[in-house]
Amino acid sequence: MTINHTDALLNAIKKVGMKVEKELNESIQNSINKEDVLNNMLTRSEVTAAAMKKLQQAIETLSIPLNFPTKTDVANAAKLTVQAEEKMDLIDERVMSLAQAMEELKKSLGGPPSKLESSSSSESADQ
Repeated sequence: MTINHTDALLNAIKKVGMKVEKELNESIQNSINKEDVLNNMLTRSEVTAAAMKKLQQAIETLSIPLNFPTKTDVANAAKLTVQAEEKMDLIDERVMSLAQAMEELKKSLGGPPSKLESSSSSESADQ
């Protein structure tokens, strides 16, 4: 008996909730779909975009005599830094592969192990 009452109460709450949600969604849609609101938002966004563009141009102009970096300068510097890091990583990989190739060549010729090999074997023995 209590299960039926609980189910009935939950169904009633669900129906009321769905009705309130539908009315709220309709209210929001009606307020958004007003043409004057859209035109007002469009006008304000155009004015804001124009003001931001003028401000950015003014900052670019002032940056030259005042000698400070602009947003574009910082972005370019960041790109160059990333490129330099990538090149350094590539060079490091190539140096390591050349060192390994030299060690393999020395081993195949029967030469004494180099400092690189003896230091790496002592490090692995320490671990």
